[in-house]
Amino acid sequence: MKKLFFLIIAIFISGTVHATVSSEIDTKQNRQILKKIETLLDSITTMKSRFSEFSSKDGDFMKHGVFYLSRPNRMRLVYDEPTQLEFIADGQYLIYHDKSFDQVSYLEINQTPAAILLKPHFSFDDPEFLVTDVKEELDEYHVTAIKANEPELGQLTLIVAQNPLELKQWELVDMKGIKSTVGLYEVEENVPVDDNLFVFNPEEN
Repeated sequence: MKKLFFLIIAIFISGTVHATVSSEIDTKQNRQILKKIETLLDSITTMKSRFSEFSSKDGDFMKHGVFYLSRPNRMRLVYDEPTQLEFIADGQYLIYHDKSFDQVSYLEINQTPAAILLKPHFSFDDPEFLVTDVKEELDEYHVTAIKANEPELGQLTLIVAQNPLELKQWELVDMKGIKSTVGLYEVEENVPVDDNLFVFNPEEN
């Protein structure tokens, strides 16, 4: 279950951190790239977007859904039919809800990678996370990070368009080598988001 939380949350990020950067890539140029991405993500307080997700374990099946974010500590990820999943961060817990089995699981936000996503501010300065790679590919930046003390959870790569500067997608490789790619579209930043979206009532779901 912890892997699945990491897969979803790792998409969007915000925390207060010069994230620890691997010495092999700790250059002035890479720090400048990280600063650009940090400034971009820190400017986002709310977000609504559509997403598409492809996982190597799902073959050709592509999942879609809607993502909502309201920092600090609140988000919701809802998959379209036929996928019966949703993730809700309600301010204290990250809640995994599998509607098909009526299964609900809770993790404290600070026990998941959602913590860096949902903090009041985003920065690459958290010793809990280690940036292992920074690349420029065509018109994109690719930044890869792991949890410093739990690398077994897998690695996350954020993909940010350069012009205009915007988060486009992320890729996660989990401990079993399963790769998941999530792309964002129809993105709306810093727009009103209903607080009720982040309230989970099992009786209503």
